[in-house]
Parts: sequence; structure tokens; C-alpha cells
Amino acid sequence: MDKHINTNLHKRLSPGFGARLKEERERLEMSQTQFGEIGGVGRLAQRQYESETTSPTIRYMTAIERAGVDINYVLFGAKYEIKTLTASDLDRIEERAYRWVEAVAERRPDGKLDSTSRRFLCQVIQRLFIQIEQGVLSTDTDIESLIHLEPISRERS
Repeated sequence: MDKHINTNLHKRLSPGFGARLKEERERLEMSQTQFGEIGGVGRLAQRQYESETTSPTIRYMTAIERAGVDINYVLFGAKYEIKTLTASDLDRIEERAYRWVEAVAERRPDGKLDSTSRRFLCQVIQRLFIQIEQGVLSTDTDIESLIHLEPISRERS
């Protein structure tokens, strides 16, 4: 059973996702082929992500994040710095993000999220909470509307 999450990114992301993805690829001085290999996809899939015709998987997004891509910038178009937050603030935000991800897992039909999805979501949510804390995003930002999760359905033969 596949426990990945279909994020429907091309339908839910802020406009410009593909351009920001391309910008990050170019910042890292990589071709579509090189960048796609990091994310575990070919050049065609990379081109489709950049043109917003298909959506990347969490596995892909996690892999490119490890290569130095600013995932929150790519997903939501906002950059931030952590410098103004105390260790206590960061701990509180981390706990809040963890609770948010746990609530998402509980709402899934099987009540679970695989570890890759859980880790990725927790990191993204932490960064969103940091942006809210620093005033980059409004305190009434609806995180649920920014991140739409639904299980991948698999038909059984």
C-alpha cells in the first residue's frame, strides 16, 4: 500500500510555483536533467513541474530540499530569516507544528502518515509558523488552505 500523499500541488499552490522552482534550480546552477536526478525524476518531469503541468511528490520535494532548495519559497513564494526568534520561540513553534501534523495524520482514513511525509510536512509547517511569528504572513493565515492533503487512491485489480 502506497502511503504517499497526493498534494495536488499544481492545483493548490500560489501562482508562480514553477517559476520559483526554476529560479531555485538556476540559483544552484543545475540543468533540468541534473536537478531532476536529485529529485528522482527525469528531465521531462522536471520540465513539467516548472511549467506547472504536473505536480511533484513529497519524495521529490524532500530530495530537492536536501540539495539546498528553499521549499517554503518554492511552495508559497515567501522567504524568511530565523534570526529574530529565541530558542524558546523555536521550541514552541516546533511543538505546534508537530501537533498540527499529528492532527493531519489522525484525519487520514488510515490514521497514518509515512515518515517522509511526516518529516516534510513538519518542516514546512514550522517554517509557515515562523513566518507568521515574524509577521511575514498574517496571524489569520489559513494553513489548511495552503496545504491540501488527500490520500492517493489505488484501484485494486
